[in-house]
Amino acid sequence: MNSKIQSLLKVARLLLSKWKQIFIFCFIVVSLSIGYIMSIPRSYQSDVVMLPEIPSNSSLSSGLGSLASMAGVKLGNGDSEDAIYPEFYPKVVKTPDFLVALLNKPVRPKGLKQDVSLFIYLTQHQKAPWWDSLFQWGGLGSKETPTNKIDPQRLTKAQEKLLKGLGASIVSFVDKRTNMVTINVTMQDPEVAAQVATMVENQLQQYIANYRTSKARNDVKYAEKISQKALEDYKAAQKVYARFADANQDLVLTSVQQEETRLENEMQLAYNGYSQSVTQLQLAQAKVQERMPAFTVLQQANVPIKPSAPKRMIFVFMMAVLSFSLSCLWIIIKSAMRDQPEMQLLETKSEKP
Repeated sequence: MNSKIQSLLKVARLLLSKWKQIFIFCFIVVSLSIGYIMSIPRSYQSDVVMLPEIPSNSSLSSGLGSLASMAGVKLGNGDSEDAIYPEFYPKVVKTPDFLVALLNKPVRPKGLKQDVSLFIYLTQHQKAPWWDSLFQWGGLGSKETPTNKIDPQRLTKAQEKLLKGLGASIVSFVDKRTNMVTINVTMQDPEVAAQVATMVENQLQQYIANYRTSKARNDVKYAEKISQKALEDYKAAQKVYARFADANQDLVLTSVQQEETRLENEMQLAYNGYSQSVTQLQLAQAKVQERMPAFTVLQQANVPIKPSAPKRMIFVFMMAVLSFSLSCLWIIIKSAMRDQPEMQLLETKSEKP
């Protein structure tokens, strides 16, 4: 026990004797750390939390089934239709098509009096560390400037880098237990961070709505064509019947009455077809409304007050602790390596007679 205490006291005396070296090393490391962390632009994070509707049988589905049965139309099972579930939302917001659509939307950075596109903001209103300009000046960085006309299928290196940076600033994750979707957007401007978070929320909702209602909207277009054709057929049959009835209203011949009856039946069949097509159109329109997803926004995007990164005080403190630990460790190891030959020499002398 006494030997351990003596060893600790020896180490403490050694470190105290080298306090100037430790202080100088820590001062240099902390100064460089402050210069480094102060050169990194601050960023702000805005969050959106929403709860999407999960596809299931609804009261509207049963109502549509009853209406369809009355019209003699059979509807498929709504649960068997494909849908993008919340687990896929994080992948949707990372797709090039989704990100390119965001670049064309307007934002208003803090201090500007007019809106600019997100593309202009990311390419002309961003701060960068001073060493980035040195790399570009030395030919180590990319000098290509991305153009505003972006084809998601044919990206240049600069455009791909821009989209990767935008995708990295948008983080979405889903709570599998509650299906709650959280969207985090990080930007250098707090106003832009909140605006982009709202844009991502709205665009994601629109994307999901378009996907889930695409088949139903196509059915509506088809039903409208059928209904329009049935209406034209009914009007044509009505004109033929009226023209024949007006021309033969004073005749009582059996052949005339039979022809009039036939034309009247054709007109009635055309009307029945038109009536059924109108019912099918109404069903298709109701199906679009049924398939329209619902989103409950639990937390709207707000303008952040404090920056989310970098954590300057924490970084400088960690570098100070690390530099102090490394300097102490180096002094102890160096002292042990210097004392080891002396100990071996003493042991050799003690072994000689």
